[in-house]
Amino acid sequence: MAHLTEFIVVPVTRTIRTLTTEVVLSQNDGMPVVCALNFDHVSLAQRDRIGPVLCTLPESRWSEVRQALLVVCGFGGQETS
Repeated sequence: MAHLTEFIVVPVTRTIRTLTTEVVLSQNDGMPVVCALNFDHVSLAQRDRIGPVLCTLPESRWSEVRQALLVVCGFGGQETS
């Protein structure tokens, strides 16, 4: 089966700015320290440059990811039905 050669990636930083374009992660999410996904710097990365999985977000956290992406893409982050 063919696979995509690139992934959408979001950098993780220990600097938490409490922005609407961040999703904070903690040890409860499987991260070694409290940090934030910074959706202001979404980019593409080659599959062969991706390291091991550090954590996975449960479905209940994906609404936060969606909200951050809406804000960074200029859609104001308004929830829709």
